[in-house]
Amino acid sequence: MVAIQHDHDGNNACPGCRFRKALAAFLERAHEDGRQEWHWAVGDLRQAMHAALLALDAMDAAAFDDDPADADDDPAVDAAEAITDLGAEIEQLWHMLMGNDGNGQ
Repeated sequence: MVAIQHDHDGNNACPGCRFRKALAAFLERAHEDGRQEWHWAVGDLRQAMHAALLALDAMDAAAFDDDPADADDDPAVDAAEAITDLGAEIEQLWHMLMGNDGNGQ
């Protein structure tokens, strides 16, 4: 996953700040380009975000389930997988926007 540290050494913007700036510009362009372009730009990210939230909610709710449907289900594993998938989506955005050197396109 992407590790972003906030360190402005020598008044240079840190990688996290550069990524936020590039991401904001990307989101703004995608949103202005129309609904289809917006969907293609952020659809997978949104799905991964929703899946992670649902998995965390399911894990929380499992504590109150007196009769789990399947003993093989592990809500923690499901939540970890969903969060990892979300991290992969963000990492893909990082590489697309920041390039291999992490300095931005």
